[in-house]
Amino acid sequence: MAILLYIIIFRTPIFSKLFLFFLAATYIFILFIYSVSPKIQYIEFKTTHPSWVEVEGNSLRVDVNWQGGKTRRSVADITYQYRNHNTIVKKIGNNILKNNTYSVFWNSEKEKKESNQKLKNLVETYIQKKNYKILKNPDSEESKLFIPLNNVLLSSSFGDEFLVTVSKVMLVPFFFMLILFFWKDKGFKK
Repeated sequence: MAILLYIIIFRTPIFSKLFLFFLAATYIFILFIYSVSPKIQYIEFKTTHPSWVEVEGNSLRVDVNWQGGKTRRSVADITYQYRNHNTIVKKIGNNILKNNTYSVFWNSEKEKKESNQKLKNLVETYIQKKNYKILKNPDSEESKLFIPLNNVLLSSSFGDEFLVTVSKVMLVPFFFMLILFFWKDKGFKK
């Protein structure tokens, strides 16, 4: 039935393009919702990996570093450990959380330190409130740390980066047009 519906309705060029735009918009929307919700990511992982079990982490330590270059952000590497039968397993989760700085200009050393400290305080708050889960594969030494388990977290998401990028793409031409129209109206009168 679905193939017949596709052939009848979406074979015409206007509907096939509309269908592709609809699929693209739906995909971007789902990706946005998935990326801004750590809780949905945790539920999805738990659903797709049913054999993984939750383990109790007894020590978490956070190290925050600055990543320069094009991204300019603070990233948190979290060292965690848990008990596996009678042994303690120690793991490091790299780039678990990040704090993007969307400054147009280069960040000063003071701004870098403030960004690092802000992220470190945030992660330590999550750890104190036990707002994390550690899942382990019982068949191997694989494990995964989910921190935090908030419903919405923009700072470390594709959604936040997408919104900032779209706003830059939209705002930069808007400001150029605004300046151009303002300059055209005022102009240099002799």
